[in-house]
Amino acid sequence: MTKSRHDNRSFKHAYRRALAYLCALPFILMVKLKPRNFGDVADMVSLLPMPIGKKIRGEFYRSAMPSFGEGVTIHLGTKINYRDVRVGDNVSLGRYNTIGLADLGDNLLTASGVVILSGRHTHSFDDVDTPIGEQGHGVRRVTIGRDVWIGTNAIVMESVGDGCVIGAGAVVTKPLPPYSVAVGNPARVIRQRGKTETIPV
Repeated sequence: MTKSRHDNRSFKHAYRRALAYLCALPFILMVKLKPRNFGDVADMVSLLPMPIGKKIRGEFYRSAMPSFGEGVTIHLGTKINYRDVRVGDNVSLGRYNTIGLADLGDNLLTASGVVILSGRHTHSFDDVDTPIGEQGHGVRRVTIGRDVWIGTNAIVMESVGDGCVIGAGAVVTKPLPPYSVAVGNPARVIRQRGKTETIPV
């Protein structure tokens, strides 16, 4: 590639990013003025359509969150619920994901409808004499490792090691060791990446 073509591409990239930032600025200001409204603003940003919507989401989260990597794509309908979620580089979150309190490692790839919860027990319910809505709740940070693929409509409640593959519809209720291939509800490890033998379940 010639230097002029490279410079032209760099200029276009910078121009598009600046335009996306300007479009994201009203949402960024809303959160700066009232940080507690982060979730409501994230709802609005999640519904912005077309490629410009992806760019606006990127600039919004990059400005609103303390740790947000490069090369991140957040597709239509996907919402990050907490400002202190940490997002690595080259992360692609598919359509209509819901991300709770989590650390997302580099090169994470998710399909549509993935839910990453803030731990396995987010709401108390043991006291039968008190309405469930009054029993309180708590969140716990979940870690998703690097180079992980999470299939359509999977639900992740526990941490996932580097290099894991989680099948469509799986429900992860226990931590997964690195390079596991896990399927089912509850998710079971059926093999390790890089090995051909299947693990009996």
